[in-house]
Amino acid sequence: MEAVTHDDIDSFLALAGAFLEADPVNHSVHLTGVDAVLRGHRQAATLISLHDNGTLVGAVTRLEGRPLHVAAMPPAAAPVVVAALREQPDPGPTEVTGPKDRVDAFHALWREGGREVYVLRLYELKDLVVPEIAGAARLATPADDDLVTTWWTGFVQELDGVDRAAAGERVRDSRWMSAGHVLWLVDGVPVSWAASTTPVGGVSRVGPVYTPPEHRRHGYAAAVTAAVSRWAHREGAGHVVLTADLADPTANSVYQRIGFRHVSDWSEYRWSVEE
Repeated sequence: MEAVTHDDIDSFLALAGAFLEADPVNHSVHLTGVDAVLRGHRQAATLISLHDNGTLVGAVTRLEGRPLHVAAMPPAAAPVVVAALREQPDPGPTEVTGPKDRVDAFHALWREGGREVYVLRLYELKDLVVPEIAGAARLATPADDDLVTTWWTGFVQELDGVDRAAAGERVRDSRWMSAGHVLWLVDGVPVSWAASTTPVGGVSRVGPVYTPPEHRRHGYAAAVTAAVSRWAHREGAGHVVLTADLADPTANSVYQRIGFRHVSDWSEYRWSVEE
């Protein structure tokens, strides 16, 4: 197995682009990352193609400030990926994300310590079941930016267990991504919100989905997720996917009820800066 490090996006895509596009559901994060680099929204920190006896068998990508993404890395390639990263001048990733078997293979070799911060399930929408819930959906407008930011910050606070300032910084770091935002309203009042990325490689990723505590247990999350999924299809997505934290059985149940089906289990592993 050989790992080839690329210094520019064009040489990387010339080798790995078609490989990533051949499995857009599992490779959607790679594809949106590459798209962000091509559009000048982000800088690439790591672009590695993986070869076995001259045949392309995988890829690894990382955007500056983001986790290393290993969805397209065969577990057996972890040793050559680690070796390639250690030859780079920067200290390398402090986070890795992707299917659990690939993350486990990487983190066992990369660095001692650290911890698994999420165990996620990747779902793909098959036959959408639109729930019968009171209210109606509408696309968010610029006038809703403050509300979306507030709810997105609340989502990150709950998910990551961080304070409001840290959550706000993570939200600002994500707002560059092209996405549709849908609100669910009851009697004209927003009660839930969901976002979905603009299709890249034929795939849209739903998330975040957030309902403020005072509006929960009414089915609004299911309704707004169905609505944003329909928006993604109208935008041209052939596949709509999402990931759900396996520590949240309620969310997993909601998504399955409206037609999302299990694809694979994912993990995110993180080391502190001091480690």
